[in-house]
Amino acid sequence: MNDADVDITVAISGIAGPDGGTEQKPVGTVWFAWAIKNQPTVSCLSFFSGDRRAIREQAVEQALQGLLAYLPNS
Repeated sequence: MNDADVDITVAISGIAGPDGGTEQKPVGTVWFAWAIKNQPTVSCLSFFSGDRRAIREQAVEQALQGLLAYLPNS
């Protein structure tokens, strides 16, 4: 497998529901990571509420906001 020739990546992993949550990792638990070439990788854990669609929408919004926040100034 070849390495991807990219400058920016975003990773999202979590539990959007409606099933799969536990007491330790409830529905709405989502991890994020942003990797930008020549920058340290940044990650965070968030907790969202709502149904599956609402949790996924909030996760996408946070992923995009993170890109904007961590992009180096050009």
